[in-house]
Amino acid sequence: MKPPGSLPSPRPHITQGRIHSRRKVTLKDVAARLNVSHTTVSNAYIRPNQLSSTLRERIFAVAQELGYTGPDPAAKQLATGRAGAIGFLFSEELPYAFTDPAIVSVLQGVAESCTRRNSDLALISAGDNLRDNEAPVSLGHAAVDGYILYSMAPDNRCAIMAQQRNVPLIVIDQPRLDNISFVGIDDCAAAAQAAQKLLDLGHRRFGILSLKTAHDNYCGPLTPKRRANIAHSTIAMRLEGYLSTLQKAGIEPNHVPCWEIPVNSEAAGAEGAHYLLQSSSRPTAILAMSDRIAIGAMRAVRSTGLNIPQDLSVFGFDDIPAAETAGLSTIRQPHTQKGIEAARLLLLKEARQNVILDTQVIQRDSTGPAPST
Repeated sequence: MKPPGSLPSPRPHITQGRIHSRRKVTLKDVAARLNVSHTTVSNAYIRPNQLSSTLRERIFAVAQELGYTGPDPAAKQLATGRAGAIGFLFSEELPYAFTDPAIVSVLQGVAESCTRRNSDLALISAGDNLRDNEAPVSLGHAAVDGYILYSMAPDNRCAIMAQQRNVPLIVIDQPRLDNISFVGIDDCAAAAQAAQKLLDLGHRRFGILSLKTAHDNYCGPLTPKRRANIAHSTIAMRLEGYLSTLQKAGIEPNHVPCWEIPVNSEAAGAEGAHYLLQSSSRPTAILAMSDRIAIGAMRAVRSTGLNIPQDLSVFGFDDIPAAETAGLSTIRQPHTQKGIEAARLLLLKEARQNVILDTQVIQRDSTGPAPST
């Protein structure tokens, strides 16, 4: 008998079969309602092929009736040995993954492979870790079965931490790491093709718009010191492809003005083009390391009253959708295929491989013969 004035014990309230109480509905509740083992209910979610379709449907129906939402992700990982997701690690701010056409295409490829193999995808930005070298390094909180490292410098703290995790790794573009699979292109050869195409058109005065060589927000001339300390291998290889090809044609690399930009954008490309146009020997051709900065350069050139390609030719790199609209000559690289191959290798746990994909020279209206004067 309860003492006078005591409150009644709380009891679950059941409406239409759903349990309403402060206690969370568990897998064991579903099992008890069905009079089966909790392992059987668990298998319906994580090993569905071990149950008949009729039994699975009964389990899901009762789970919905009781308000059970499925196994805890951590418990599921312990049971299967898989997190059911891969991490895509890149060095820019998170919004960059949704605004830059090249990375969007890469992610599309990654997502295609994930969908085929029933895996989720976690985007992990290393932007915060690049801004503050004193801040703790973080790879996010999502449990993953492996990481795709996308276009990162070898000394990036997040790239180093990912290598210390006991999970598979795949690299897209950079860094080149020992015993780690790599998916990318031959950046040096592709850049050489771009330079050679302009040489074949008779050009002898060149300018280069370079993507960033380090994560220091520098914007300005690419000095010899910075050229000797490029952190990003893709940038180093593209620059080598340009300059070595020009040198073979008798053009001294030190006489080729080069402007480095901190962010891959049209505005940065326009700023760099204005610098090149002010050089003592104005170029008749600009080699840009991305389509976005090439398109910005084209806008800047036209704003000065010069005509493209009659007065100046512009050559890009990537072949993003906007390149065709702009009539930009460029190097086409298979961004989507990079993502497909990288995720496939990671999810299938293939032995170490280097996958070098083909590029293609795309000539459009932004390039033409060198002006006669």
